[in-house]
Amino acid sequence: MRRGSWQGPTIAEIAAEAGVSTATVDRVVNGRGGVAPDKAQAVRAALERQHGPAVPAAAPPIRLGFACDSGQTFTATLVQALERVAAEDPGLSLESFTQPTAEVDPADFADRLAAMLPRCDGLLLVAREHFAINRAVQAGMADGTPVVCLTTDLPGSGRTAYVGMDQERAGSTAAWLMGRLTGARPGRIVLVASAPYRCQEEREIGFRRVLRTEFPTLSVEESIHSSDDPDTAHATMRRILAAGPAPLGVYNTAGGNVGIARAIAEAGLTGATAFIGHELNENSARLLEEGGMDAVLSHDVAAELRQATAIIRGRLAGEPAPEESTAPARPLIVTKYNR
Repeated sequence: MRRGSWQGPTIAEIAAEAGVSTATVDRVVNGRGGVAPDKAQAVRAALERQHGPAVPAAAPPIRLGFACDSGQTFTATLVQALERVAAEDPGLSLESFTQPTAEVDPADFADRLAAMLPRCDGLLLVAREHFAINRAVQAGMADGTPVVCLTTDLPGSGRTAYVGMDQERAGSTAAWLMGRLTGARPGRIVLVASAPYRCQEEREIGFRRVLRTEFPTLSVEESIHSSDDPDTAHATMRRILAAGPAPLGVYNTAGGNVGIARAIAEAGLTGATAFIGHELNENSARLLEEGGMDAVLSHDVAAELRQATAIIRGRLAGEPAPEESTAPARPLIVTKYNR
């Protein structure tokens, strides 16, 4: 904080009341970002109690790029959350492009990234593992543009940070839930994936590990590729259900929950075949309520976008990138009773 810029309680007094460090108070008061939303709110509350309503200095304007290769439903969830975050930050302007999973050509996606990066101060990225995409991120980073990966990581790209859920832990949680829901009876579990996203691969690693060690009577005998598309997922799941004995459960690491639930219902297996998936949204919330899904593993998308934006602002201000040891978020288990 600049000397002489503040009259009122000291930083130490505010920090003590808010239960945070003096550095955190300094960042909030000067609008420099990089503070978790709950800590920032605690500082503002302490300021209001001691000094009356206070407004931090406006953060400097930045142009943020957003590029997303994902299913349409998850992309819509991200876009809506990003619009809310941008509305909270008057200095933030956005440039974005999104493509559905089934329509992505990785080389073309990388070319669009390369064209957008020079126009932006920082980039938020959701993308599959591909060497062309990694190269585009590496080039942007070399030119000084911070890149934060959301939901699915690209560690080989040299990105600034990953912000999102601990995906292996999410897969492990799904396996534990599946074992409990099925009573660990002998049988098969259908695993659904969509594309070479690291997040889905990590979910599968965690899922298989826990099934193998804690529920050895359950086996993953089938896997389908949904392209994050409900119609594709529905058609493929129908073929699998018609071809063999009913699976005890389905674990969807990808999108297309609506199509999978529809195939299970058409086979008369709703309630008999446990169904666990990812991402709480309008569709999955309705499926939970109606019994089409048993559990959804989700995360706070808006909080992650705020954290990612703060990281980019921090890098532009000369702050170091977050430590790799920073723990990703824990998965949230959602049922029809807490959706």
